[in-house]
Amino acid sequence: MPCAAPYSVSPMDTKGFSSMSTEPSNDRPPLSIQWSPVGKQMKAVLRVLDGERLIEAETVDLAKPEKRRMFAEKIAAAAGADCAGIEEELLAISLQRSSAPDAPSQSPPDDDLVALTSREIEATDPAVLEDAEQLLADPALIDRISADIEAAGVAGEEDLRLTLYMIGTSRLLRRPLAGIVQGQSSSGKSYTIERVAAMFPKESVIHATQMTPQALFHAQTGSLSHRWVVAGERSRIDNDDKAEATRALREMLAAGRLSKMMPVKLGGEIKTVMIEQPGPIAFVESTTAARIFEEDANRCILLSTDERRGQTKTILRRLALYVSGKVAPPAVDVLARHHALQRLLERRDVVIPYAEALAAELELYADRCECRRAFPMILSMIQASTLLHQRQRAMNVNGSLIAGPADYEITARLLSGPLGRTLGENLSDPARRFLDRVLAEVDAPTDPLPVPFTASAVRHRLQAGRSTVSGFLAELEDKGYLEYAETAPSGRGRPPKAWRPTDRADDGGDVLPPCRIVFRDPPSGGGSAEMA
Repeated sequence: MPCAAPYSVSPMDTKGFSSMSTEPSNDRPPLSIQWSPVGKQMKAVLRVLDGERLIEAETVDLAKPEKRRMFAEKIAAAAGADCAGIEEELLAISLQRSSAPDAPSQSPPDDDLVALTSREIEATDPAVLEDAEQLLADPALIDRISADIEAAGVAGEEDLRLTLYMIGTSRLLRRPLAGIVQGQSSSGKSYTIERVAAMFPKESVIHATQMTPQALFHAQTGSLSHRWVVAGERSRIDNDDKAEATRALREMLAAGRLSKMMPVKLGGEIKTVMIEQPGPIAFVESTTAARIFEEDANRCILLSTDERRGQTKTILRRLALYVSGKVAPPAVDVLARHHALQRLLERRDVVIPYAEALAAELELYADRCECRRAFPMILSMIQASTLLHQRQRAMNVNGSLIAGPADYEITARLLSGPLGRTLGENLSDPARRFLDRVLAEVDAPTDPLPVPFTASAVRHRLQAGRSTVSGFLAELEDKGYLEYAETAPSGRGRPPKAWRPTDRADDGGDVLPPCRIVFRDPPSGGGSAEMA
């Protein structure tokens, strides 16, 4: 639906848009032009509506008669209207624009996206739209989305695939989500991201397999706004240069926009100009690194692939069924259904009646500064779930959607593990499995792993890569499951670093409180719980 414009022209008299072939009927909805200022000078975004239906949206320089004429001719041809009448209306708008304050440059691309989405909906098969509407109204929406992602080719990884879908959906929020998927090489990180991203319409996703430090600044102005940026593999190098390279991304995720002053040559002179890039963006990338630059990590949900034997067997069986013809490949209609579903979602504000109760419960972690960034992630995930269920949620008097208990349950399921690493002392799932393998080698009945052990000895025993072992050992030491052990010098040079297990055996438990705690006095409105 078109965004509300700060300026608008009253609906035009139907005689100004009279049909070139027939007289206008009395029951015809009036055509109207809404406009918003763009940048400086006389540019404006013009939106032409036939009643409530958007038929055109374009940025026009109203100071140029030929631009007004070209736009008028386009509308006249599309709506069967009088070109001269449209030009008169554009001239009236230009007078208003000349006295209006300049506006930030994010409006046109945002409006372009809205217009493009509207056109795509109009071009969609009505049967597909009906299917998408029924899915949006289904109380089992989350379960059906999970099943559709599996049908699209993702075996297993239930929580990971749903979390990625929520991150993509959050692009419509004022504060979208960002995630980093960690896992060993060949664990399916990139594949899972790609298959989930394929369920979103092309105009809402930006695939950037590699980004330079200045790429976000110099993208077309507004082209990132409310998009899901799907990046490629993150560099394993973790130093000051790489931290600087990702600074723009951090600023975009934190502030929802970028601004940069830089010198440029204009008319033979060096002048300083301001480059502004509006957001916000949702974001996801993958990495094989076990440790991530802290300033990047605490702005993202840290996710992990399932590297267990059972998941590998699931993938092997699924591939075998595909190539044997016993299971059909991903159905095109699954993707079309979700493209339509995402296009039908309206950008809406979301209120969370139980936010204060949730904040009170999280004060347990108030001594950790990471809580200041973790809490907005929790709220954004709740809002993303509410937005996805907008056909099933109540609204307040201001038209904002009201988040319900089910939205918190979904959030608690998907974020308890990742935030356990951020706020608690929990291990990532891969690090927990790595620790179990190391302890099994230490306790082996024959030829046990000597304690203290070095990274080299662990690599030899587990047949794992150098970077993987080093990253997990660092995480286990940081979380208190391993401790540094002095080793006696053996020849020349410093002795290698070695570790021994501590007596710590349990994680810190779930970070997010259960529903029975948050909803001692259940809030009114917003849907019932749908996930245990």
